[in-house]
Amino acid sequence: MNILIPLQLLVFFFVPLMMPREVAAPAEAAEVMEAQEFHAILRRPPGNLATLPGLPPALDRKLPARKDPTDLGVQVGAKSAIVVDRRSGAILFSKDADRVHTIASLTKLMTAQVAIAIDQDLTKKYVIKESDHRGGSIEYFLTGETVTVKDLLYSSLVGSSNTATAALASSTGLTPEEFVAEMNAKAKDLQMTEAVFADPTGLDEGNHGTAKDVAILAQAAFGDPTIAKAATTAEYSFSPQGSKAKRERTVKSTDLLLGSQLNKGEYKIAGAKTGTLGVDTGYHLAIAIGNGDGHDVLVIVLGSETADARFVDAKSLAYWAFDAYEW
Repeated sequence: MNILIPLQLLVFFFVPLMMPREVAAPAEAAEVMEAQEFHAILRRPPGNLATLPGLPPALDRKLPARKDPTDLGVQVGAKSAIVVDRRSGAILFSKDADRVHTIASLTKLMTAQVAIAIDQDLTKKYVIKESDHRGGSIEYFLTGETVTVKDLLYSSLVGSSNTATAALASSTGLTPEEFVAEMNAKAKDLQMTEAVFADPTGLDEGNHGTAKDVAILAQAAFGDPTIAKAATTAEYSFSPQGSKAKRERTVKSTDLLLGSQLNKGEYKIAGAKTGTLGVDTGYHLAIAIGNGDGHDVLVIVLGSETADARFVDAKSLAYWAFDAYEW
């Protein structure tokens, strides 16, 4: 009897501990998994950062290091966001960066690259056709006017003109189908794994991509001096030939950060592009920023709640990245 009692006690107390625990509710399980992933990231040794496919790493493989491993980062309202060190390709911040979005006018960064690759002559003349008109933004062109390819490129990237973008694609001599095929081929070459392009302007909701895809696209686009110059121009003026209106057109940038503190003093914007199709897609921004010490980052926000919120999100991420990391 004295032997059985301890055995019963052992069974009573220890067997339940050996049995499988009840499965957590889906929401609870998701929270546990998210916490585990987050702490796994915090436990990474300094410099052991994930890098973005498609971005060539630094030759010396020297990656930025988080100053404080317990830094929780910054909260942004955008549905997806990513911050990438331009030199090494290291991902400094990521929020749902693999989520696929309709990327709207960020598409124009691909259109610019393809058009320039086909014909780099920005002085070439082009006559605006009726079929070029797209709407969806301020209209700067009239049918029959003669402009330069530079006018089209700058109007596309500075003012996000859909007509200018359609005309820019047409100026290459390719059919719309051929041009879109070139866009998708370029995306594949850049390793934009989820990117799909359906038209050059971004008006088609079939233009898809993730924050990672857009970061790769922005790195390639802003690495082209011609595109970078256009994408950092606050205001561009041109005078079409053969115009009945006979007046100069002035295109103003859709990027409000060009006139902000993020482009003054030690900070300098090296490229920027906005995009949206309204509240259904949210408001997007792709921007490259340097801090004056030779360090540049890409900041991509997709699906911010308002037009102004995307700029606030981008500013918060940029300031945080330069403060939280050391190179």
